[in-house]
Amino acid sequence: MTVTIASQPMHSLRDLLVVQLNELYASEVHSESVLPKLADAAASSKLSEAIRGHLAETKVHISRLDRVFGEIGSKPKKTETHGAKGILDDCTATATKSRMDPQVRDAAIIAVVQRLEHDEIAGYGCARTWTNLLGHQTAASELMKTLTEERRFDEMLSRLAETLNKSALEPATAGSR
Repeated sequence: MTVTIASQPMHSLRDLLVVQLNELYASEVHSESVLPKLADAAASSKLSEAIRGHLAETKVHISRLDRVFGEIGSKPKKTETHGAKGILDDCTATATKSRMDPQVRDAAIIAVVQRLEHDEIAGYGCARTWTNLLGHQTAASELMKTLTEERRFDEMLSRLAETLNKSALEPATAGSR
């Protein structure tokens, strides 16, 4: 079941936390179906492996969110925001573009996945802070683990981009000579 943000009450910080956690849950669940497509579309084996590794982490993130929901006394609902859905749709579109140089596609995959990661980093950062303020230390700790993994993956993508983006530049440079 997907619900909209407008249908959820937000009268307290706890309500806001539940909305944020639902958005993160929806993003992680949706990512489970999109990340394999991106891994398959990647020309670089290192990029493909990094994405597949993050897919495994994504499954752990969903399990952690289930535990967080349990601690705060709520149940997850897939509350997909327009922004997250748009980013995930962009991921799918990038993965399925057939008329794209493979190295350019890799650069595009990195860019769109980093947009997704930055959205999740912001969401997990807020949720961790709010759970901590609301006295849910175990939940805050669980969210911090995920936040750390999201940041680590983003940094890995940045390191890969330093090399792979140069490969994307070469065909364009060679064609303009």
